[in-house]
Amino acid sequence: MRPMHHPPPSVAATPGFIPPEDSRDPDARRPGSSRTPRVVKKKGELLTEDEKKANHIASEQKRRQNIRVGYDQLIQIVPTLTPSQRSEALILQKTVEYIRYLLMEREILESQVKEAGH
Repeated sequence: MRPMHHPPPSVAATPGFIPPEDSRDPDARRPGSSRTPRVVKKKGELLTEDEKKANHIASEQKRRQNIRVGYDQLIQIVPTLTPSQRSEALILQKTVEYIRYLLMEREILESQVKEAGH
C-alpha cells in the first residue's frame, strides 16, 4: 500500500473535511473495480498492437479513476457539496465559490491582524 496523501493543515482544518482512506489508490476507493493489467516486456522487446491497445485502455481507466477520486475529494472538502451531487460542473462551480469565500475570509483576517497590530 502506498503512503496516504495528507492535505495541508488549512484544508484539514476545514469544517466537514473527511480524509479519504487512501486517495492515491483508486482500487481502495471503489470496491469491485476491475483494472486492465498493463503489459510489461523485457527491454528492447516491442509490443504487439493488442498489447498497445490493452496498455492504452489500462492507462485511460487509471486516468478516469484518478479524476473520480479528485471529484470525491472536492466533495469532501467543500462544505456546500454532498456525496449525492455528482454533476462535475456543479462540483467545479461550488469549489470555485468556496475558494473565493476562503480568499475573502483570509483578506478580512489579514486586515484585522493589521488593525490589531497598530
